[in-house]
Amino acid sequence: MSKRLTREERIEIVLISGERSNRVIAADFNARHPTRPPISHATVSKLLAKFRETGSVLDLPKCGRMKTVTNEETSVAVLASFSKSPQRSTRRMSLESGISRTSLRRILATHKWHPYKLQLLQHLNEDDPDRRTEFAEWAKQKLEQDPQFTQKILFSDEANFYVNGEVNKQNHRYWSDTNPHWIDPSKTVGTKKVRVRAFLDEQFPEKWIGRRGPVEWPPRSPDLTPLDFYLWGHLKAIVYGVKIRDVQHLKLRILEACAGISPAVLLSVCEEWEKRVALTIQHNGQHIEHIL
Repeated sequence: MSKRLTREERIEIVLISGERSNRVIAADFNARHPTRPPISHATVSKLLAKFRETGSVLDLPKCGRMKTVTNEETSVAVLASFSKSPQRSTRRMSLESGISRTSLRRILATHKWHPYKLQLLQHLNEDDPDRRTEFAEWAKQKLEQDPQFTQKILFSDEANFYVNGEVNKQNHRYWSDTNPHWIDPSKTVGTKKVRVRAFLDEQFPEKWIGRRGPVEWPPRSPDLTPLDFYLWGHLKAIVYGVKIRDVQHLKLRILEACAGISPAVLLSVCEEWEKRVALTIQHNGQHIEHIL
């Protein structure tokens, strides 16, 4: 026995349609709702045809004056479009639909859709998870012995700042109501480092962390380095908040951005590092950036 689709069920069918066949969509919907009478692929076909023609999932009135498209129906159309093309920008969507970007953002925010960002992770080699786990367990032991251990670590790293640099926060966005944990593990990042082990052995005997040091630093682990998971992104967002005139201006912006970091923020970064150490152990040494 067939059962009339509710407005919410019709919206759901539009949102899950994508580029799939009507039979697949019907099967997906029926699997989601095992307690209701199943729908046929013909029902899906009629509903999607109606939506493409009218921009609405609602039935037209049988008589009298035709209703105008409501804001709710516009929201359904917007969500359906982003569901089919989640990497589409709001700028492009605005040009194609004639809806302002402000309205698009309001619709997405109202329905709790967010622009999730692609995480570029360094590819882990076969033994890297074990090395990451070993380091994290060492750090956990140190924290148990000294709760302020994190505040005593001096992390070092390097980053490039350019006069014509900028921070583009819109690249690699994925609009969705749930985090797709969209990652690209194919990126392998690595640079040659100046070897200073002799100096470190002399100045900090048995107290430095690094490749082939007294404490082995796990390779390909930017998600465990505060400079990578916090500092560089924070600094560049501030530095490039204005147009850089020349090298001196760039240096000044970097110094001002560093000076603006409060002790409270640094303590929060320390707490974040400790959280990441625990997650690394919990996830057997795999990258954890994309699940935070």
